[in-house]
Amino acid sequence: MNLHMVDDPDFQTVKDSLVFNDIYIKSTNASCADDWDPKRTDIDGVRFKFMHQIKTSEVITVEENGDSRQYFRVNLLVGCRFVTADDNKEDEIKAQIEATFCAEYLMTKGDVNPDGLKVFALENVSYHVWPYWREYLANMCSRLNLPKVPLPTRQIKIKKRKSEVDAKQTPE
Repeated sequence: MNLHMVDDPDFQTVKDSLVFNDIYIKSTNASCADDWDPKRTDIDGVRFKFMHQIKTSEVITVEENGDSRQYFRVNLLVGCRFVTADDNKEDEIKAQIEATFCAEYLMTKGDVNPDGLKVFALENVSYHVWPYWREYLANMCSRLNLPKVPLPTRQIKIKKRKSEVDAKQTPE
């Protein structure tokens, strides 16, 4: 699989053949260590560690009202750990919030390049899930009395076409 396929016209065809359908939480886990009270603890020594991983992706066929439709389903695991560390010890997990989000896309074309789907899962799904993850993380931090996590918005990289770059470099 070529991850540089993002610039490939074939990848654009794969991307154009997928229509966003749904995002939902497939599983979640949130906890604080039994011996840690975030409300009554000095949180200056607490650091955040993040997790972001594609767990699975698959093409499924669903029969709906006599029609057969294909969906591309991606499960993305995201998480945040609240850790403390002394110079002489390993990180100690004080709290963690994790969620697996399922993102589904309707496939408008049946014959889609499998490598293109893998690249789409790795490069595009995070942008769709990210706002839901930010909201969920903020909500759970509030419910668990944890410090608020400064999770940034996800920025989309805009790639300039070669012709636009060449035009800017041409002296007038």
